[in-house]
Amino acid sequence: MKITFFDARVWRYLISAISKVIEEGVFIVDPEKGFRFRAMDPSHVILLDMNFPRESFEEFDVDKEYQLGVNLEDLAKVLRRARKEDKLEIRADENTISISFIGKGYREFTLPLLDVTAEEIPEPELEFKANVKVMSDVYRDTIKDVELVGDVIKFTASENEFRVESSSELAEAEIVYTLESGSIIELNVEDTQSAMYTLEYFSDLSGAARVADTITIRFSSEMPALIEHEIPQGAKFSFLIAPRVE
Repeated sequence: MKITFFDARVWRYLISAISKVIEEGVFIVDPEKGFRFRAMDPSHVILLDMNFPRESFEEFDVDKEYQLGVNLEDLAKVLRRARKEDKLEIRADENTISISFIGKGYREFTLPLLDVTAEEIPEPELEFKANVKVMSDVYRDTIKDVELVGDVIKFTASENEFRVESSSELAEAEIVYTLESGSIIELNVEDTQSAMYTLEYFSDLSGAARVADTITIRFSSEMPALIEHEIPQGAKFSFLIAPRVE
């Protein structure tokens, strides 16, 4: 198999973020469905889902389904070498995966494939009563703001505003966004919804937002939250996180 993507940095930031949560995983490359990674962290608090449809690739030469077991930390180290102008080429055989950067020259790195099996994870059936869409830079700044204070992030959405909070024994942070201010692209809420989550996961995965155009936060009171990243070329990255109930 051989696939080529127009911007290696997209993969750099996505895999770097994922590797902070999951050490090993399986990429599934399908000739019809494209490239997908789906896995839960060891504590089963968070479900990660990365999906690149075949149409998002400049070249997609795949003749059968491949399951590529990889050490995500090692792969992230290689992808950190991606430069601004580089395309990404991925090739694989039965034993290895090759990562190549095509730009000012051609640089290739080869890693061993791991003997791991993709976990069968059913699609969760959830209805979200709050849906908030923001620009990715607004989302990243929000995570950075609440990181200064506590280890829990609290979302509250009502008809006119979206509020993000965190607190500790010594400090509090509150960020309020409204449609009128222009910081929210879309806001759809039934009644008022409020829920808390472990901030560490948001911090670890915030790097993925660097290559996203928009972020959609979907949640309901004391229920899981789904954080969706819209990536260029029709690709998507999302994570579903369990709530913290106190």
